[in-house]
Amino acid sequence: MNTNHNPLDPRSIRKQLGLNQQEFWSRIGVTQSGGSRYESGRNMPKPVQELLRVVHVEGIDLARVQRHDIHLIEHLRSNKPDLYERLLSEAQAK
Repeated sequence: MNTNHNPLDPRSIRKQLGLNQQEFWSRIGVTQSGGSRYESGRNMPKPVQELLRVVHVEGIDLARVQRHDIHLIEHLRSNKPDLYERLLSEAQAK
């Protein structure tokens, strides 16, 4: 059974999104049978937890994220914090 505390409840998240197991788990590279085991309480590895959080909780489409996007974000956050905060506020307002 689940020996580590899992902060994410994949079954609840999946049901909230209205997805079947195949749709939900395939978006993060997990088979339906593997996802079913996680939903039944099997310990979910940290990388799978993070993918679940990023894709299904944060709603980030990983196919659209490029390395240069991450570099740009890091650059803005470090070197232009005021501009970063302004752009972030504008993006969140949409």
